[in-house]
Order: sequence, then C-alpha cells, then structure tokens
Amino acid sequence: MKKYKTSTIVAIVIAGFMVVIMVVQPFMAFFWGGNNNSNQIAQPTPTPDDRIPLSRLGKTIDHRFDSITDGLNMSPPGVIVARYINSEELKGTSMESLTYPQTIYGTNIVQGYLAVFGDGSRIELHQLNPRKFVPRYISITKYKDYPLLMRPERDANGNYMFSIMGDPCIMGPRDKVEETVDVIDDKNASNSYPYFRELLERVDLDAPVQMVAMYSPIARQYYDAMRAVDGQCERTITCIGVTENATARLNELAANTTDKIDCNVTFGEGDLNLTIVRITGDFNAVVDAKLY
Repeated sequence: MKKYKTSTIVAIVIAGFMVVIMVVQPFMAFFWGGNNNSNQIAQPTPTPDDRIPLSRLGKTIDHRFDSITDGLNMSPPGVIVARYINSEELKGTSMESLTYPQTIYGTNIVQGYLAVFGDGSRIELHQLNPRKFVPRYISITKYKDYPLLMRPERDANGNYMFSIMGDPCIMGPRDKVEETVDVIDDKNASNSYPYFRELLERVDLDAPVQMVAMYSPIARQYYDAMRAVDGQCERTITCIGVTENATARLNELAANTTDKIDCNVTFGEGDLNLTIVRITGDFNAVVDAKLY
C-alpha cells in the first residue's frame, strides 16, 4: 500500500466524504470496495425474513452509541477523521440520501460511524434496528468470546473484512476490529476521544451528521455538523487553528451570498479562539461549498 503523510490522508478522506455525499452513494461502497449491490440505497428487507437475532451468535457488544463522541470513545488511539450519521433523523428530509443502505446487513442501520486512522486504516460501527441481520459470512472464529465473522467484502487492498455483532456492530480489518473490542472491554484503555475533547466539549453534539478532523487543509482541528432545517441544509463548522487558505476562502464565501447559499463567519470565539462558520441553503450547494 502506498504511504501518505497524515495531512494528505486527511485531505483525501475529506474529499472522499464530500464526493460520496454528492453522488449519493453509501459510505460502505466508497471505503470498503463493497459488493454488487453497494450502489443501492435503502433496499427493502428480503422476504421471507431470513434474518437472525444478534443474540443467537452468543456474546455481543454493548456500548452507548449516540454521537461522534461515543464513536471516538470506542475507537483505538490514532483517529484523524471520523464521521457519525443518525439515519433515522434524516428520513423525510433533504438529507435522506445520506442514510445507510439495508444491503450491508439486510436490515436498517439507524446509526453509523466511520473512523480513519493515521496509517489509512478504517473502522465502522453500526447500530441495527431491528436487532437482527442476514448472516452473510464466510467463516466464524472467536475473539475474547465474541463471535468474529469473516465477511465477503474486501478492503481496497483485497483483504477480507470482519465483523463482531452487537450494539453497535463493529466492521473493519481484523486487527482494527480486535483493537476496538479491546478498547470497549477495558474502561481504562486509551481511545481516540482525548485528541478531540477540547473541541467537542464546546460544540452541539445533537446534529444527525457529525464529522471531526485534525491536520486538515481547513484547520488544525474542526467539527462539522449538518442538519435539515425547514427544507434546507444547515451546516456549522467549528475550527481550532483555522488555516490562512481557509480563512481567505471563508471570507470570500461570506461576501458572496446567493439565493442557494448563505454563509456567516465569526472569528476569535471563546478561550480557544474558535472560528465558527454557519452555512445554510440548498443541500447540494451547502455540501459543495469549497472551504479551502
């Protein structure tokens, strides 16, 4: 696998997130290579119902999962970009295209989280409702008494993906899945939340779409929250250490309000000297706004 420096990985991932949104593709297809049905959104659950309860496998994951903070608390150290989506809150809104497809497990993914690490590896967390799934796996082994499922999907390097089921389900390369279990099972284990704590303690964590990143072309750290409001998309970006290029671009964006998009920027907020950007308007225009 070709090696990139951290800032390059962050830039690639952020660009990837935006591309995925704009072409209305599920995140799994972009990041894992996916399967033949990866371009289908919200497919009906197959009938007759051949799903099995999560509990039938045996021991399952049990951890709070309500925001990006919970995802980071379950992630091994080293996350540089992460995204959380609450699919249930997006249904019936202009942002419904961001919901996860049923094809991954054959059931609804009501909450999802994706984290990218400094070495380019990734992990996903998924909350299922109902708590049952179509058992698509090649083999089962165990890790710390958790059934470890080898899935048919492969990553960009051709390696098989693995899952451990529960609340939430974990999916990723085997080593990252096992490291995530280690973090969840040991309350004293190091995780990725402390790297973003200073920023996340100063933002609203109830948006249905949340993203954090560090060492990006936008800022040393930033938090990006999106929600649907009155038929439009509202995006709030909170930055620590905003870059010069981003500052210039944000000022330009704020000075060129259109019928499709409005932007307001506040600099020097609070003890962290935060830059807060609020963009509202048409969903595609808001997502497509160039920030650097």
